[in-house]
Amino acid sequence: MNRLNKPPKLTEKFFSWYCHSSAMEDLHGDLEELFYSDLENMSARRARWRYRQRVVSLLFSYAVKKRRQKASYHHYSFTSYHPAMLKNYFLIATRNLAKHKLFTIINALGLAVGMSIGLLLIALLAFLWRYDTFHVNKDRIYRVISHTNDKRSTRPFATTPAPVAQALRDGFTGVEEVVRINSSLEGEANYKGKDIPLQGYYTEPNFLRVFTFPIVKGNIASVLAKPNSMIMTETAAAKMFGDEDPVGKVIEMQGHDFEITGVLKDHPKNSHMQFEVLASYQTLLQQESASGKTINSWFDPTDSYVYLLLPPQHDIPAIENYINKVSAPIYAQSKDFKAQFELQALHDIAPGPDMRYSIGPEWDYASLGVFIFLVILILLPACFNYANISISRALRRMKEIGLRKTMGGQRSQIFAQFVVEAMVITMIALVMSYYIFYVVRFEFVNMLVDSSAVDLTPDLTTVIYFVGFAIFVGFIAGIVPAIYFAKLTPVQALKTQPVSKGFTAINFRKVLIVSQFALSLGFIMSVVIVFNQYRQTLNHNFGFDQENILDVELQGTDPQIFRNEFAKLPAAQSISMSSGIMGTGGVESIWIKEKNFIDTLEVYQMFVDEKYITNLNLTLLAGNNFSDDAARNKKHIIINEEFLKTLKSTNAADALGQVVVLTGGEEFTVVGVLKNFHYTSLRDPIRSFFFRYDPSRFAYANIKMITTDAFSSISEMEASWKTFAGEKKFMAKFFDDEISDAYSSYFGMIKICGFLGLLAITISCLGLLGMVVFTVENRIKEIGVRKVMGASASSVIVLLSKDFMKLMLIAAIIAIPITYLFFEKVYLNLQYYHADIGVLDIAVSLFIMLSLGVVTILSQTVRAAKANPVDSLRHE
Repeated sequence: MNRLNKPPKLTEKFFSWYCHSSAMEDLHGDLEELFYSDLENMSARRARWRYRQRVVSLLFSYAVKKRRQKASYHHYSFTSYHPAMLKNYFLIATRNLAKHKLFTIINALGLAVGMSIGLLLIALLAFLWRYDTFHVNKDRIYRVISHTNDKRSTRPFATTPAPVAQALRDGFTGVEEVVRINSSLEGEANYKGKDIPLQGYYTEPNFLRVFTFPIVKGNIASVLAKPNSMIMTETAAAKMFGDEDPVGKVIEMQGHDFEITGVLKDHPKNSHMQFEVLASYQTLLQQESASGKTINSWFDPTDSYVYLLLPPQHDIPAIENYINKVSAPIYAQSKDFKAQFELQALHDIAPGPDMRYSIGPEWDYASLGVFIFLVILILLPACFNYANISISRALRRMKEIGLRKTMGGQRSQIFAQFVVEAMVITMIALVMSYYIFYVVRFEFVNMLVDSSAVDLTPDLTTVIYFVGFAIFVGFIAGIVPAIYFAKLTPVQALKTQPVSKGFTAINFRKVLIVSQFALSLGFIMSVVIVFNQYRQTLNHNFGFDQENILDVELQGTDPQIFRNEFAKLPAAQSISMSSGIMGTGGVESIWIKEKNFIDTLEVYQMFVDEKYITNLNLTLLAGNNFSDDAARNKKHIIINEEFLKTLKSTNAADALGQVVVLTGGEEFTVVGVLKNFHYTSLRDPIRSFFFRYDPSRFAYANIKMITTDAFSSISEMEASWKTFAGEKKFMAKFFDDEISDAYSSYFGMIKICGFLGLLAITISCLGLLGMVVFTVENRIKEIGVRKVMGASASSVIVLLSKDFMKLMLIAAIIAIPITYLFFEKVYLNLQYYHADIGVLDIAVSLFIMLSLGVVTILSQTVRAAKANPVDSLRHE
C-alpha cells in the first residue's frame, strides 16, 4: 500500500509517546478510523493534513487539562458553578434560544402546557397542607372514627355513635374535653318573611374551647349553653339580618325557633368543618324526647361525630381499648351490626383516608394519588419533547461542543450549559403556564369540589414553590441532552455524522411520539365514551314517566292542603305525593325480619300515596293500587318483581296476600306487584323494593303538568303556594332535570378528561411539529433534488409524512385496546346499567386524533413540497 494511504509515522510515534494512557489509545484508534474515512472523499495528502490537525488539537487539549490539574490553586476559575461561568452559560443559552425562535416557542409552549397542571397540583397541595392548622390545640385534637360491619361489608366511617362520648366522660379520666357534633342542622331559616338556606351542626358549649373559631359577639362560655340557642358566622348573619344586630333575634328553622346568642368570625376555607350556624346540642335532645326518635343509639352512627381534646401527655391505645371494651358487650347482642373504634388525629383528616360520611369536603389519599399520577402523565411527555427536540437541534452544534472539548472543556461544564439552557426555557414556560393556571383554576376546582371550600390563590410561599417546580422541571428536561453531550469525546463531537447510539437513537424518538399520541388518543376516547354513557343514561328507560312532571318540596306543609289548592290550577293534570325522587337514589333501606327466610334480608322502600303509581305510569302485574282508605293503606305494601325472589314466588299473583315482617315487628300485606323499574340510581341493580303509605313521610308533591307555557304555569303555582305556605320559598324542579342532575358526575368526568386530553394532544402536536420541522430542514436538499428530478409535490408530501402517520397508527393500536379494557372492565362497571363501547366511539376518537396529527404534519410538509428547488439547492 502507498505510504500516503497510511497515517503519518512520526506523528503516530509522537502521539504514543506523549499520550500513553488507555483513553488516548482509544482516541488514536478513532483518529485512524477518521483518516481512512477521509481517504474516500479527498486526496491522501489532504487526509494526512487533517489527521495532523486533529492530533495537534487533541494534544493541545491534553496539555491544557494537565496544566489545570497542576495549577490547582487557580481551579476555581474553571469550575462549572462559579458565578462568572453561570453568567456565561446564561448568555450563551439566551443567544442560542433567540437564534432559533421557532423551536424556542415550541419548547416553551409545550412545557408551559405540561407545567400548568403541575401548578394546579402545587397550589392544591399547598392549600391542603394548611388544613386545620389554625387551631391552637391542633396537635391534641382527635376524632373518634368507626369501622362497622353490617353483614355486607366492613367500612370506615367518619361518624361515631353518640353514646361513645358519654362513655368516655363517665369512665375515662385521660381526656380533657369530649364534644359531640350532629350534622343534621340544615334547611331554610326564616326571619321576618326572609328565607335563607343555612347549614351547620348541633354541638355542645365546649366546642369553642376545643376548636379555635373566634367569637365576635357573645359570651364564649354561654352562647350554646341553653336549648334553642344558636350562633352564626358573620357572612350568614349578614345574609339573614343585613345591618341589624343579630344577637337576641329569633329565627325559625326546621320547625323550631332559635335565639341568636352570638356571632363567629368566618372560618378559613382550609377547615374540614364547613358550617354557617351552630345550635345547642340540648335542642336536639329535646327534639328527640318529644318525637320519640333516638339519636343516642350504639347502632346508628348517622350524622354523629365525637371529637376529643387530649392532655399533652396522652395514651391513644388506652383510649381506643377502653371504647372497644365498653362497646363489645353491646354489639355482642346483635347479629347484624358490629363496630370497632379508633382515634384519628386532626391533621390526618384532610388529606386523609377515604371514609364514608365525611363532615366536610373529602380529600382522600387515593384521589390525590390519581391526580398526581395524571400530572406526571401530562408533564413527562412535555419534558421528553424538550429533550428530543433539543438533542435533534443540538446535533447541529456538534462543532461547538467538539471545539469546547478540544479546548479543554470539562464534562461538568458541558452538562451545566445544557441544564442552564433548559432552565431558561422553563422560566419562560413558567410565565406562560402561570397564565394558563390563572385562567383555568376556578373551573378546575369546580370539577373536583365545591369552589367555596377551596382557595387556589397563590401566596408568596406558593409562588416560591412554583419557581422551585420550574427549576426542577428544567433539570429533568435538560438532564437527558446534558448527559448525552457531556459524555461525548472530542473525536466523536468532531465527526461529521453523530453517533447512532444513546438517547438520540431513532427508536427513542419513535417511542416518544407513539407514547404521546397513545396517551392523547386515550383521553380523547375517554371523553367520547363518557359522553356517550351520559347520553345513554339520560335516554335509558327507567320504567316510569319523567316528562312534564314537576316535583315540589312540601317543606312541612300539609299534603292535603297542597293537593286541594293546586288541584284548582288548570296546568295541574294530576297530583301525587312521595317521600323521595325516584331514579336518583332517594330511597331508604330496611331489613325484613327472619320468618320464612333463611336470614334477615335488606330491601328498599319509599312512601307514596294512592295517585303515585298512576301518575308515573308504573305497570301493575297483579293486585291493586293503594285505596282511598288511609288506615288500611298503612298495613299494605306494593312490591316489585324482584321482591318475588325474596318471597320464593315465581308468579306475581301468588305473592298477593303474603305477609312481610320488618325487624321492628311491623307486619304488612302484599296487595300489588309492579313490573320492575329503576327506583334508585342506574349505578345499582334493581333489588327487592316496595311502596308504603304514610302521609307523615311525604316530602314531595309530583305534579303532572299539561300546559303550553311552563313559565306562566309555574308562576301561577308560586302564587298559589304563598296562600298557604306563608313566606316559605317555592322550591320546584322538573323530574327529568333531577334525573340529569343525579348523573352530573359524568359531566364532571367529561370536563376533566377533556381538559387533560386538550393538554395531552397539545403537547403531542407540539412535539410532532418540532420533529417535522427538524426533519424537513435536514432533508431540504433531498427535497430540492427530488423536485429537480421530476417528483411531484404530492409525492414529496407523502414521502415526508408517511413515517409520522405510521407512528400515529401504532399509537392507535396500543391505545385503543388499553382504553377499551379500562372502561369496559373498570370504570363502566361502576354503573350496573351502562352502555357498551361501540365501534363508532372508537372511530370518532381515532378520527379526531388523526385529523389533528395530519394537520400538524401538513402544516410543514406542504410548504416544503411547494418550495422552489432552486432556493433549496442554493441555500445548501
